[in-house]
Amino acid sequence: MSTQARGPDSVVNVTEIVDQAPFSALHWRVFALCMACLVMDGFDVQALGYAAPSIIREWNVPNAALGPVFAAANFGVLLGALLCSMLADRIGRRPVIVAATVFFGVLTLLTARVTTVSGLLTMRFLAGIGLGTIVSNASSLVGEYSSKRLRARMIMYAGVGFTAGAAFGGFIAAALIPSYGWTSVFYFGGAVPILIAAVMFVALPESVQFLAIRGASPATLAHWINQVAPAA
Repeated sequence: MSTQARGPDSVVNVTEIVDQAPFSALHWRVFALCMACLVMDGFDVQALGYAAPSIIREWNVPNAALGPVFAAANFGVLLGALLCSMLADRIGRRPVIVAATVFFGVLTLLTARVTTVSGLLTMRFLAGIGLGTIVSNASSLVGEYSSKRLRARMIMYAGVGFTAGAAFGGFIAAALIPSYGWTSVFYFGGAVPILIAAVMFVALPESVQFLAIRGASPATLAHWINQVAPAA
């Protein structure tokens, strides 16, 4: 479906411009920030798995005690992916992505401070909501800034970031836990997303299609359209 924006003297088809635009510096910026966010999302989704053996030994709890914690975290991811995607359609992907990144970063930091299984379950469920929000919205923003020719490929590459974070996170955890304990996994997994969120707050743009649909000013649309396709 085409997205049109009306300027002072003409109607601009924003979707057509994005579909035909060459890959520019703005596209690289959106892709790199969303990719970094998804890498840490993948790391944090798997963080409990890395830390679980150490938690079980330190807290002297049976293996089965953490089963509900894993389930709660996955349920939080599901809720975040479903509910916050609808929120992004109302207020924009940029504020939702930035807020969700801060949210799951803070909750991951707090996870390192819990001392009970029930506290761990609560923190991972809440963090899961933020994690699920990132998965759906970061990939969507990449798609909304990609040309028609590259869209499927760029969304796929962004999705690989999630998998890479989950895979390489194991090596990071293996390096951290012997020296600093299981809490270091959550400190790392919480601090880095907050830093990424700070950069995104400054550098991540809103979807041009969303701006057009929401009636952004002609000057604002012209600015971002020029960033997407300088020759347009």
